[in-house]
Amino acid sequence: MKRVIMLGIICAFNVIAYSQDTAQTIIDTTAFFKRDLVVFKDTFLLQQIDEALLAFNSQYDSFTTDTAILNTAGYTKNERPEISDSLMKERLRLLDDNTPMSFEFNSVTKNYINLYVNKRRRLTSIMLARKEYFFPMFEEHLAAQKLPQELKYLAIVESALRPDAESWASASGLWQFIYSTGKMYGLEVDSYKDDRKDPFKSTVAACKHLKDLYEIYDDWELALAAYNSGPGNVNKAIRRAGGKKNFWAIYNYLPRETQGYVPAFIAVNYAMNYASEHNIYPKQAQWKFYEMDTIYVNDRIDFKVAAKYLDVPVEDLAYLNPMYIHNIIPNRETTNTLYLPKDKLGLYLANEDSIIYYSTEFKKVYESDIFASNETGGRMTYRVRSGDYLGKISRKYGCRVSDIKKWNNLRSNNLRIGQRLTLYTKKKSKGKNTKLGTKPTVEKINGFDYYTIKKGDTLWDIASKFPGVSVDDLTKHNKGLKPSNLKTGSKIKIVKKG
Repeated sequence: MKRVIMLGIICAFNVIAYSQDTAQTIIDTTAFFKRDLVVFKDTFLLQQIDEALLAFNSQYDSFTTDTAILNTAGYTKNERPEISDSLMKERLRLLDDNTPMSFEFNSVTKNYINLYVNKRRRLTSIMLARKEYFFPMFEEHLAAQKLPQELKYLAIVESALRPDAESWASASGLWQFIYSTGKMYGLEVDSYKDDRKDPFKSTVAACKHLKDLYEIYDDWELALAAYNSGPGNVNKAIRRAGGKKNFWAIYNYLPRETQGYVPAFIAVNYAMNYASEHNIYPKQAQWKFYEMDTIYVNDRIDFKVAAKYLDVPVEDLAYLNPMYIHNIIPNRETTNTLYLPKDKLGLYLANEDSIIYYSTEFKKVYESDIFASNETGGRMTYRVRSGDYLGKISRKYGCRVSDIKKWNNLRSNNLRIGQRLTLYTKKKSKGKNTKLGTKPTVEKINGFDYYTIKKGDTLWDIASKFPGVSVDDLTKHNKGLKPSNLKTGSKIKIVKKG
């Protein structure tokens, strides 16, 4: 009885403490990332169960980076074994015997094998580690569709197992779907989400697409060629080869990229299976499949907020959830998925209400500040051209480099030709030329210029009225000024640089 009473007292104390904390932390978004958060931990018992489950899975984990175990031939550290053509051919034959696909050895496949086991040894080593996260999922879906397991290696050729990969042709994700093909297989793309980068959804779509192509050609090498360049190019090559339906028979009539596509696939199969025989060993795997879990959400989740509560870098959340373009899961009627490390799942569930609350509050500030120009201008998509750089684009469209990076979740200043950027531009005045228009009215107070806020003003609008003044300058010189608390009639200090 005493234990029941004591438990009731503890629970009551916790409720009071939580209520007090909630009252004290009704949101100050500008200070959010600087303050210590009240984080509710998972129960000790559930933590122990989770740890026991991970330990149970890990005992069956055969992955190792221990070269003392993997280096059965006793190679020296940097030794590159010389492999004869006959041995390479025999190894391919053994692989060929265990698959319905054809692994032919010739001068072309030999060159690609040398590419992966000699010139790109580091990449092969990284792939050996990354596959620990993706391959169990690939294998499950390939088995469900009754497809050859060797097709899992195709994702290495396509994206080097990078779910956020993008090509010059605007293909995206692990399986490099272009927009139109992705749409055919149910992969949706909007301003916040790109299903082509969802590891689970894109894998399901890739399996269906490969199965459809095989049913057309009844030949896996031709199906792979069609996956790369489209059935149209393969059909044209078959016609030019006199109707022959064999990859090597139509090889010379295929696009150059596709000529190397199937040989690269064969080479990757070889490299992944015989890496240790070439003195290549896996790097440390950042994530493993059994260490991950999925949770379904309907509310807005900002990765910056979730990262703070979960003590996980935003970059890790972005890597595990590459389909969310702005590192934000939007508030939708349909359910969204959030992939998390298993050891963070309990922490998320314990703090879910707070994560959703702060994510929603940040949306208000984010849209009133970063996207303020959309109220007076418009959203546009800009395609990067040769010679473009962020400074050039920002000057052309009257916005800041930092804003372009925020709008497009760019972590560096590097751009790719063909890359699409979302821009928010100010609407031009319908009246007289703005350069010839009247200057904004200011008044002098104690030697400083002050501007009176008008109805409908945003920080972006105000900064734009004064050359050399940015939104950051306004918030820096006006303590407590935020996009969400602009009051008509209030005066703010204007301090120009220089």
